[in-house]
Amino acid sequence: MIEPDLVVVPAGDALLGDPPRTEHVNVFAIARKPVTVGEYAMFVDDTQHAPPGEWDRKLRTIDQALDGVSWADAVAYCRWLTVGTTRIYRLPDEREWEKAARRQGTLDQLGALREWTNSWQNGGRVLRAGTDPAARVFAGDDLAHVGFRIVRGMTGR
Repeated sequence: MIEPDLVVVPAGDALLGDPPRTEHVNVFAIARKPVTVGEYAMFVDDTQHAPPGEWDRKLRTIDQALDGVSWADAVAYCRWLTVGTTRIYRLPDEREWEKAARRQGTLDQLGALREWTNSWQNGGRVLRAGTDPAARVFAGDDLAHVGFRIVRGMTGR
């Protein structure tokens, strides 16, 4: 089990959303990069969790960001990492993700990959992408280009 490279984002107000508004966000630590195929493969091997589609092809690029995973798959990975490390890991809420994405030098590999958050709005789970950190995207049936990065709780929960 490999814990992710994390960066601590201090508590404080952040300009978030579109149109921008000031919101307070508590301290958290977020993974610099999305979960990779190799990291997820350890989870699949250890738990026998069903891998995402085209798994054999994905295994040829173990250092690449994983895509094609459902929100439930991402949550299961977080639970596995929490149990294995005794530290609390979870998906970021959309405010945490956006605050980290807007902080220069905090998140790597921001781009077209849509990433799961733990937020729910308008009847669906919210995805975020580096192409427009303020924009909410919702998952449909096509999970291509949907991955996730994780947060380690810092507030004792």
